[in-house]
Amino acid sequence: MGRPNVTSADVAAAAGVSRATVSYVLNGVDARVSDQTRERVLAAARELGYTPNAMASALRAGRTSVVIFALPNWPLGPVVAELLTGLVGELDRLGYTPLVHFVHAGGPDGLQKACDRVRPVGLIAPGTDLPPLDLLRANGCRGIVTLGQPPEPGVPSFSLDQRSVGAVAIEHLAERGHTNVLAVTPLGSQLQPLGEQRLAGARAAAERLGVTLTDVPANGLARGLARRPTAVYAFNDEIALGARDSLPPGVALIGTDDSPPARLAHPRLTTIKLGTPEGHREMVRTLHALIEGREVDATPVVIKPRVIQGETT
Repeated sequence: MGRPNVTSADVAAAAGVSRATVSYVLNGVDARVSDQTRERVLAAARELGYTPNAMASALRAGRTSVVIFALPNWPLGPVVAELLTGLVGELDRLGYTPLVHFVHAGGPDGLQKACDRVRPVGLIAPGTDLPPLDLLRANGCRGIVTLGQPPEPGVPSFSLDQRSVGAVAIEHLAERGHTNVLAVTPLGSQLQPLGEQRLAGARAAAERLGVTLTDVPANGLARGLARRPTAVYAFNDEIALGARDSLPPGVALIGTDDSPPARLAHPRLTTIKLGTPEGHREMVRTLHALIEGREVDATPVVIKPRVIQGETT
């Protein structure tokens, strides 16, 4: 907890730098400050217990430091946890105050209300759930990045085609000679839309590659195995690991998410990774550039899923 009498001048004196340098470092401003100097300033701030006055900083800068990440209606599994960790960590490193908002928790206009209340300087949100852009900008939102389809040209977007996840799984299995594949889909309304999209991609790839594809819900595994598949594609690693002990010897298995349990499993589960830490950082860097008033390349970024080869295929 910060000591109330410690000022940025104290931090500057302790670090042997100017107050301007302290401001650059603590506010994440792109300035030519060496990594060594940056670490010295941060160490001095920690040692002195210095906490910037958020209200005063906002008044001086003419904006808040808040960035809202509007989380879509996704299951809170390993992929979302990794995404949140990456985004929040990078936002914090750049001097922002991250605020996670659950899109569907506050009703259809919940995100608009949240933006009205905290007046974020930046927003990362699903393109389908964005409040009107003119209202956001009038509230001081300088940077807007969307997940999925942007509302208008020029707004940077990052998206993952869920159909491609299923397609990548079937392509991987087909390359290994499997022509009879069982797809195990999720249970529950929250996962159903993602499951349907991935299954649609798997079906399209199977038809293209001459693979016979059968699908069953997670509680119908025994029924699906009666069709004697040579490989199983599971919607996520949790389903894959739950099915593993029920598979006959020699049946290949691929999951999705590259979750910690998949990495620690013996044998190591083959799985599909949906994003990377570098991709998360790129999203935040794009937002930061917009907030700083710099031009960015607004070409939509499509995240490509990739197979993490394990020992089960």
